[in-house]
Formats: sequence, C-alpha cells, structure tokens
Amino acid sequence: MDQTSLTSSIMLVTVDGSNIDIAMAFVADFYKHFNYPFDQNHKRKVLLGFIADQSLGRAWLIQQAGVAIGYAIVAFSFSLERNGRIAFIDELFIDDSSRSAGVGASVLSKIESWCASVGVTNVRLEAEASNERASALYVRCGYIDQHRRLLTKVHGVDKH
Repeated sequence: MDQTSLTSSIMLVTVDGSNIDIAMAFVADFYKHFNYPFDQNHKRKVLLGFIADQSLGRAWLIQQAGVAIGYAIVAFSFSLERNGRIAFIDELFIDDSSRSAGVGASVLSKIESWCASVGVTNVRLEAEASNERASALYVRCGYIDQHRRLLTKVHGVDKH
C-alpha cells in the first residue's frame, strides 16, 4: 500500500465505553514510553470523566485501515489573547510500528479540521524537549515555537 493509501485510511474514532480498554492500553504504552508515573485505575477514572463531558474536549482512538494504532486527547480552554476557544493536544500517541509514512501529519490534519469545525481559533501542543522527532513533525505541520515557557503547579495527589 502506498503512503497516500495509508494516510487516507486514517480515522479518528471517539473513545467511549465500548472501546475504552483499547484506549487504555495505548495510554499505558504512552506513559511507559516516557517513563511517566501510571496508575491504571486512576487514569481510567480520569479518562471516563473526560469523555463523559464533551464540553472538555475529545478523546479518540486513531485507526488505520480499521485497526487501532494509537490515541489522541484534545482539551478545550479559552484565551482572550488568542481570540476565543483554543484546543490543546494533550496526548498524542501512535504505536511504534505505525510511525512515519505521514501518519502523524494525517492525524494532526484531522484533529485541526475537527477543531476548526467546532470554533477553535488556535491549536496548541507540547513535546518533550528531548523528543526531536515529534518536534520536527510539529514544525513541518506548521506549529511554531512561540518562545514561551509552559509552567505548571500541581494540586492534589498526582505530582506528574
């Protein structure tokens, strides 16, 4: 199958109760990949709460030719500076065996199109400073480093 056929078969499928176990397997892989702390039961509970309230954003399984190959989570917020509703690609994970060949760019394009359709004015994302491959993809897809620092203050039990 050529690259165009592979990327044209990419679909975003909403995560719900029928496929959350598949999504959680990818979430576990993502957290393992970056060596993030991971409590399966807690993350499942958080994800279930997220998907139950569509005003927060969306969670999708990424499918290629009908087979799940990863997941994406997009969360909404508001920015006066950015003139309205913005979306943050909180997590984007594609299985190692499906990376390259335009899959990531295709997924980003689909997310961006959906965001535009729901009134999002800007799409943001982040990458680990050491993840040069992902950063290069994001730059190729038009994302720019605005030379700002993302600072975080954590409340509660999850200190990640």
